[in-house]
Amino acid sequence: MHHRLQLLALAALLSTAAGAPALAQDKPVKEANKLNKKRIKAGAVNPSLTKAQLKYDAEFATAATSDNLLASALSALAAQKATALEIKDFGKKTDADYTELQSQLQAVADRTGLMLPRMMSHDNRKTYDDVDDRKYLGFDKKYLRDLGELHERAIKRCVEAAEKVATPELRTYAAETLPKLREHAAHIAELFKRANDRK
Repeated sequence: MHHRLQLLALAALLSTAAGAPALAQDKPVKEANKLNKKRIKAGAVNPSLTKAQLKYDAEFATAATSDNLLASALSALAAQKATALEIKDFGKKTDADYTELQSQLQAVADRTGLMLPRMMSHDNRKTYDDVDDRKYLGFDKKYLRDLGELHERAIKRCVEAAEKVATPELRTYAAETLPKLREHAAHIAELFKRANDRK
């Protein structure tokens, strides 16, 4: 009986230990926004700015994080699954670029007290799953098409954020990210045209 109780206690401890970090680290975007709302209300995030300004800044940071995670994950997938070597190479480079962008954004969040999600949004996860599900012959164009749409959305968000974000470091991040996003978007368009010509 005593041995059985010890086993049950150990199993409970292991399941708690395994679950706790996942819950703490893998906050989806909505959960991160809720946490930021609480932190803003408590004055833990730059109390010199208004709640409305901080809400906008936090939502920009969490959305940008989700997009960075999606771009990185899709590109890591392309490095494995793409049929064209130039798209595999582009995937490797893009994965590295977005990992770096997210690292920069995380550093800003750490300095400013914002919480960022560790996982992409549910919608972005669906996009990833859809691209991952694609058969090899259709993968290259599907990857480039979805990555192109992601870049259009991210560029639009960063253009607005470069004007509206109140947190100086976040505004700088948005402004400095824009040229990289535009460069990627142009490269994606070229690769897509060539992939289309190969059909």
